[in-house]
Amino acid sequence: MVVKTNKNRMLRQALMAKIAPPTIPGGGTRSTYVTTWDGKPKIGIGVGGIKYNVKIGDPCLGWPETEFLEPGVALMGVDEKPMTGYGDTKPTAEALLKYSCIGNRIVMVNGSGKDAAGVVTGKGGVGGTQRHVLAHFKEADLEKLDVGDKARVESEGVALKVEGFDGRIFNMSPAFLEALEPELDGDILELPVVKEIPIIALGMGVGGGSAETGNWCIQSNPPHLVEQLGIDGLRFGDLVACSDALISYGKGLYKGAITVGVITTGGSDQAGHGPGVLGLAASKKGKIKPRIDTEANLVNYLELEV
Repeated sequence: MVVKTNKNRMLRQALMAKIAPPTIPGGGTRSTYVTTWDGKPKIGIGVGGIKYNVKIGDPCLGWPETEFLEPGVALMGVDEKPMTGYGDTKPTAEALLKYSCIGNRIVMVNGSGKDAAGVVTGKGGVGGTQRHVLAHFKEADLEKLDVGDKARVESEGVALKVEGFDGRIFNMSPAFLEALEPELDGDILELPVVKEIPIIALGMGVGGGSAETGNWCIQSNPPHLVEQLGIDGLRFGDLVACSDALISYGKGLYKGAITVGVITTGGSDQAGHGPGVLGLAASKKGKIKPRIDTEANLVNYLELEV
């Protein structure tokens, strides 16, 4: 059955952001280096800034010396400072983080790239990415963008509901949800995913933060775990189903629950860390049926130019 939503009563509003500068994972307050799971130093590039050659649809693992790599363009609150500590985020930045939804339109409002159009593709969650909204722009427009340039995010999607679904929808614009071609069988919502991820694979992020801000890591170390779990082929923008995992108002183990999310940030060599999953739909009672589709990636649903 085609789903019915409350999209016609959705609040649409403008949020302001700016392009975030590159930062050291964890804020850079401890050292130039992060320590890998096997005790080696690593610089850990990839957080913040503008990426010219890493985008949605690319592999989320295998980028040398990176930690929590963010594809495309990282945005932050227009009044925010990059080195602000945990708990010190300004209300305007919190609004950007919590009200932005995947599929929201972005327009640059100043700089050489003024009027360039982009789209929200995810959010960060750990390792210095926790205050970033991630965006995709056309390759030709990336060259025009600069750190600090301001952007308007056309927010829509907070409080989105599917009529009859026994669960919760979040971080999705109505248009993005429709692009997934969801189906409802009774109170069970069917959504496309490239893979199912067992709860044992999830690490950093458990218990922390709301579902609208931050992600939950799929552990990518030690290396044999990547092969064992079959996650070596995961890409930025892939949709995945996490079994016995409940990302709803928080993040945690809940037997029988299921959460569908999207890979928004890259791998890590730190213990317990790895590609970040941003929740999109969750049911405590397991009322989500994953539909395996190897092409279940944001590139296809948002019709991104890559």
